[in-house]
Amino acid sequence: MATQLLEDSDLALLLDIANMACHEGFPQEARTIVDGVLSAKPNFVPALITKAYSHLIVDDFTTALEILDPILAANQEDYDARLMQGLTFLLAQRTNEGKEAFAKIPADAHQHKLAEELAKAF
Repeated sequence: MATQLLEDSDLALLLDIANMACHEGFPQEARTIVDGVLSAKPNFVPALITKAYSHLIVDDFTTALEILDPILAANQEDYDARLMQGLTFLLAQRTNEGKEAFAKIPADAHQHKLAEELAKAF
């Protein structure tokens, strides 16, 4: 059995760096980091969500949604992915679909408040 070289905490730190790269305007560099994380842990959902975000910030909404769709098909209750899906729809000027995505986040989920605020902004 292969030994995992990076712990989950290491992968989370790399994803924090990738998110920071997105915030600073370096989506390609963020994707490079995410691809490294995914090579260490294939189909790692937080990495896939970060990859979707790296496409969202450059208005590549189609690719972002293509990344999020299989996550949500496998787990309708992944509210981080649902939140990113709703935001993607809103920024793509698909407001009704964005609000519909947000409506699937229950009131007791920590993502709910942010979803409400985002829906109000559009």
